[in-house]
Amino acid sequence: MSEKIKDILMEHRGRKNAITAKRISDAMGFPMEDTQSVSRQAIWDTAKEYGLPLISCNKGYFIAQTDEEMEDFNTNYEKRISGIRKTQKMANENYLRWKK
Repeated sequence: MSEKIKDILMEHRGRKNAITAKRISDAMGFPMEDTQSVSRQAIWDTAKEYGLPLISCNKGYFIAQTDEEMEDFNTNYEKRISGIRKTQKMANENYLRWKK
């Protein structure tokens, strides 16, 4: 199964060739679900198994081809991580105030 996913991903090099998890799910015959969690996990597992420089964007998944694609990916993830940390901090602070 992972080899088929790898073959699909290898056809999608560069951001302009991104493929959605839904399209990969269709090709693999995965159960259809709103979140595509089955296919997303299989996609990331495949990237790890084969050492693929896979990244994702709002258009789907693709094999990184340029430094700029990697920089954009890293910038996007750092913003997401920062937002999660802010939410975590707020929840903890509110909990401590609520507890008193």
